[in-house]
Amino acid sequence: MIRDPDLSESSSAASAEAASPADSTRGAVRRPLAWVNVALLFIIVIACNYIGCREYARRDLTEDQRYTISSRSMNVLASDRVQKRETPVKIIFAFQRSTQNYGRMYSLLEEYGRCGKGKIEIECFDPLRQPNRAREITQIYGTEFNMNLVVVDARSDTSVSLKTFEEERSERSHVRILPGTSFVKYETLPDGQTKRAVALMMDDVLSSAISEAVEGRMRTMYVVEGKGGVSRDENESAETLAKICASLNIRLSWFDIANAGKIPDDAEGLILVGPTEDFNPHEIEVLSQYWEGDRRAAIFLALNPAVKLPRLFRFLREQGIRPESDRVLLRDRTRAYYDISAVIPKSLSCTKDFWNSTTQLEGQSMSLTLQHGDENMANVRQLALYPLLMTTADYYGETTPDLKPVFDPREDHPGPLCLAAAVAKGSPSRPNALSTLTVFSNIDMLSPNNAKALQLDYLRTVFAWMSDRPEYSGKSSNHDLTMKIDLNRHSRSALEFLTLVAMPGLALLAALLLWNMRRH
Repeated sequence: MIRDPDLSESSSAASAEAASPADSTRGAVRRPLAWVNVALLFIIVIACNYIGCREYARRDLTEDQRYTISSRSMNVLASDRVQKRETPVKIIFAFQRSTQNYGRMYSLLEEYGRCGKGKIEIECFDPLRQPNRAREITQIYGTEFNMNLVVVDARSDTSVSLKTFEEERSERSHVRILPGTSFVKYETLPDGQTKRAVALMMDDVLSSAISEAVEGRMRTMYVVEGKGGVSRDENESAETLAKICASLNIRLSWFDIANAGKIPDDAEGLILVGPTEDFNPHEIEVLSQYWEGDRRAAIFLALNPAVKLPRLFRFLREQGIRPESDRVLLRDRTRAYYDISAVIPKSLSCTKDFWNSTTQLEGQSMSLTLQHGDENMANVRQLALYPLLMTTADYYGETTPDLKPVFDPREDHPGPLCLAAAVAKGSPSRPNALSTLTVFSNIDMLSPNNAKALQLDYLRTVFAWMSDRPEYSGKSSNHDLTMKIDLNRHSRSALEFLTLVAMPGLALLAALLLWNMRRH
């Protein structure tokens, strides 16, 4: 079939003319929709930018969370003592930029400023590059910049010069000047001379300094001496407690309860660590008057499981805590095994970060029974019991001092057992009149060699609750600069074989193969 080209062209033109009005109509319809889409896109972009400016968020993707501040620091920054201030707390970070880990410290400071919600003011400068600003800081705080340092100023006017002769109760108590070396933890190498940086302590040190500067005057807790426990000469346990209390702006002072008529009026609390001698009637009366008084009282007691103290134990039973004078051991063992895997139960609300955590207690422990002798009297006195440390059912309380103990259900105490407990006397709605009593049945956990990081954080949280500052509770940061790998004898032998024999042998084999290939 032969087509006429003229006819084909005319038909194509006709179809084009017929289609052109429809196409123009669709184009006219599309143009308004396109403008609507552009307007909506513009509105969405503006809204996203506005929300992004108001709702700022950062995500730390590092495995060890090295750029994130701890929950304890978050609680300090969110506390009323910081958020209800009229003027922000000023932090002056005077570090040379060439300092090791400067980037990490600067990032942590940015987190403090962000989480402070306008109540933390950060200033960073290099004293070598900005000498004029360094001279201004020197005139205000009276310090020389011969080293890196951080100034935490919680005064109402941070531009006023600080007088060096001011007393503790003046505005000078609201300023903390921290040397740069205090932000890094060092350990001594086996040669006894070389020191190596192992952890960045900036988060812990800075949150403690903020607490101290905001509160100003330090509170006082008294440590009872003269009962065979800690003393001024041998006080490793007291040193551990002193570090914990210092982070809460509390200092420790020694107290002789035998020659005292009452507990001092400025006492934030009373600490008894491992007493080996029982209290006499006069000392029990002084302790009872302090506990039953109208003002807030706080007592921390760490018991020695190997010692029985009838009068002191009677005082504890009256509050609902009964020491059982046994040894907490692991079942199905042919010898005494004192290392205990303890669990932190759900009890105090301020310890929420630690709930269901497991920690290893070293040394001997005894069990505690939480039970009121008279429930009606306990309700009248408004006594509330809280377990702080528990064991699993794998442990039991051995009541006989056998060298090869065996669980006897007729004499021993089956698990789970309570290893630490607290008593609150009063109404929680009146925290200023709420008295607290905390009992731990293990004193080895206070030893610097045995104390674990989780245990120290937990004790700090308990002391914060006892001192009516639960907002300062929480876990500390874990910003290690080095990594430790504990290897047993077989693992070390395998590692030595791998590095000394296997890897050099493989390198030699590869070299021989390469030489043989090039030779042929």
